[in-house]
Amino acid sequence: MPPNIAWGLGTVERRSTTEQVLHELRTAILAGRIKPTEQLPEAALAQAFGTGRSAIREAIRHLVQEGLVVTEINRGARVRPVSKEDIVDVYRARTAIEVAAVGALLQSPDDLDLSALHAAQERVRAACPADGRESPSQELIAADIDFHRVMVSLAGSPRLSRAHEPLAAESQMLLNWHPVYPVSDYVSDHQKLLQALAERDPGAGDMVRAHLELTVHLLAEEATRYADRLTSTDSLVHTDSHKEESLG
Repeated sequence: MPPNIAWGLGTVERRSTTEQVLHELRTAILAGRIKPTEQLPEAALAQAFGTGRSAIREAIRHLVQEGLVVTEINRGARVRPVSKEDIVDVYRARTAIEVAAVGALLQSPDDLDLSALHAAQERVRAACPADGRESPSQELIAADIDFHRVMVSLAGSPRLSRAHEPLAAESQMLLNWHPVYPVSDYVSDHQKLLQALAERDPGAGDMVRAHLELTVHLLAEEATRYADRLTSTDSLVHTDSHKEESLG
């Protein structure tokens, strides 16, 4: 099946071809339509988008820089696999940035304008179902990431925000593996962070760290189960191939 059909990719209009290809691929990866480890064949994508291969190559280069795609000699490009090590690394970096941002925010002598963070929290609340336990939707994942993006931006540090952005994109992809979780807790977890900042709680940084560590724990469990399934599948494939060779 062509990639544009299988992955829900849109056609490209003449604006900046590379930018549009990049947008379509990034969106499909972050939404989980293009799965971890899936190949991104230049020729097939160029045909699907109706563009030259140079635009595909440049878009993939950007995705590699963003940490969403990896390239290997003689194997081309593929969506970055989900691994426990990657999850820990991404969230370790996020923790350093977000705790630093919260520290800078609390040290500010000015009154805190948290209106943007209140708006972000309302988007989290609106994206949550009324009750129950389920895996977060794409809307909720996007709202979650936006809450943290806004929180970092409130520190007023362009460098922290720039460093945070690619990690936010990687996190959005990783959160597709978030297990079933009480939706009421999803809202309250972020509300506690917002309240701590509003009260200038000196422990707000520790709360952010604990919040991100919980996510690492939940995602790492899913990543381990996923890796185990892949290993089992690979073993079956290799066993079947060996049998066929023996029979041949």
